[in-house]
This record gives sequence, C-alpha cells and structure tokens, in this order.
Amino acid sequence: MASFLLVSIMLSLLLVLFSHLLQRIAAARRRLPPGPCPLPLIGNLLDIGDLPHRSFARLAERYGPLMTVRLGAATCVVASSPATARAVLQTHNASLAGRGRQDAWHAGGHAENSVFVLPPGRKWRLLRKLGAAHLFSRRKLAELAPLRDEIVGGLLRRVAERADHRGGAPVNVGRLALAANVELLWRSVFSTRLDAATLDVLCDVAREAAVLLGTPNVSDFFPAVAALDLQGLRRRLAELMKNTYRLVDAQIDHRMGCRELRGGRGGEAMDLLDVLLDMSEQEREDGDDEVINRDLMRALLTVSKRTPEL
Repeated sequence: MASFLLVSIMLSLLLVLFSHLLQRIAAARRRLPPGPCPLPLIGNLLDIGDLPHRSFARLAERYGPLMTVRLGAATCVVASSPATARAVLQTHNASLAGRGRQDAWHAGGHAENSVFVLPPGRKWRLLRKLGAAHLFSRRKLAELAPLRDEIVGGLLRRVAERADHRGGAPVNVGRLALAANVELLWRSVFSTRLDAATLDVLCDVAREAAVLLGTPNVSDFFPAVAALDLQGLRRRLAELMKNTYRLVDAQIDHRMGCRELRGGRGGEAMDLLDVLLDMSEQEREDGDDEVINRDLMRALLTVSKRTPEL
C-alpha cells in the first residue's frame, strides 16, 4: 500500500512538471510579452497579493507596461500604462474582444445574452446598438433630462433630511446614490415607478452581485474544476439573477398585456422595453430567426439596471 501511494505521488508530480514544461514551450512559441516565471500548477498566484493593482504595478516596473502572468491555468496579458492600455482597448480591440469570461457570468445562462462577455457577432452587435441608440444616445439623454433632474433633486432632499434627522451623524450617501441610480435606470427602461421595498431589493442585488463578480474564483484560475463551483459563486449569483428576472418578467408580461389591450405596438414615446417587444414582433412577422427572445430581454434589461454598480 505504501509503495502504491509513493508511486501515485511520483506520477502526479511528474504529470504536473510535464504539464508545466508544455505550457512554457507553448508560451515561448506564442511569443508572449515577458513576465515573472510561473510556478508549476499555481503559476504566479503567489506574486499577486490582497491588492492586485499594486502587485501588477510593482511587477510592471520590472517587466514593462505589457507583461504576461499565469494565474493558475489561465494565461493573462496585463497592460499597465495609459499608452499600452489605449493600444489594447482601441487599436487591437477587435482581436481581443472574445477573451475568456468569468465563470460566475454563466449563472442562469446570463453570459449567453450579456453584451459585456459575448464575443463579437450578430447578437453582440445588436445589443451594443440597442444600448447606444435607446439608452445612451444624445437624443435619449436629452429626453431623460427632466427625469434625471427629478431623481437628483430627490437624492439631495433625502441626504439633507437624513443629515438633519441624525443631528450631524454620518449619512450613507453611497447607498442613497445607488438607489437613485437604480431608480433612474428602472424608470428609463420601464417608465414605471419603484416602490420602496422593490428598490431595496434591487439595490441589495446590485451590491451583492458586484461583490460576487469581484471575488477571486478558483473556477477562473482552474477551468478544469469549474463545473464543481467550489466557492459557490455561480450558484449564489444564479439566485440573485433569478430574483431579478422575476421582477423583469412581471414588467414584460404587464407591458405585453397593455399592448394587446390597445391592439398595437408601442407609441412614439417608447422606452427600451417597447423597442425590444416591437423588434420581437417584427422578427415573428418576417419569419426571421428569433434573436429578441425572453432570455435576451431579461439579460439586457437586467444589465441596464446594474450598470451603476458595474
């Protein structure tokens, strides 16, 4: 038994060393930028402390503004200077846009319909166009100016009221600002007001989702064990998405019922939900492949509300 255990350990070590050697050979052939020498299996994880931005800045002083680090089994190229980041994000954006996504994004199938992580393609271009035209265009921003003034005025009033009520004690301005952003985006997308309970739920979801997506995940460093979801991040995020989708579904169903009653599509002053429903109906009439389905609507409308936290 002892001999079998010793042989198993030796074989495992040889396998790890052989895999490490193959990775080094592959990295040399790919002509990657310089970087710290990775250790077998864990790569450069020990070089990255509790403050990754400081660790990367320290490494960049030695290896340059563009360097390669291996985090577990994931090979990453880090741009550390403004000029290098500009070259990566602008000049070479098309070739780098299909980079790997965080495992937690797969919660509830969200990654398949999220503009943040989809590779360039028909659906990705459509989602970007929808966001640019119906949320962030100059015309849409001008239309929403009165709503923004109302929300900001309410935020200032609530901060002043709480400051007076607390008698000079600190006020959690961040929580109030997040609530104002969520309310603004909800009313921009759905043209309906939020009750206090639902607003609190959405704020809690946005904050917890940001924490989960920012938590280092073993599944990202070692994709071979991603299916196990060892830290439970994907399961926890899936529960948050489920709760949010329930609220979004209620709005979609209500709007579809209203449209059926008036026997037509959205009017001239349409919000994003009306635009999506119009496009979905047009696809069915034309017999095209359905792209604007319920799953895509959920993902786009959910991301729209979480934008301030992301």
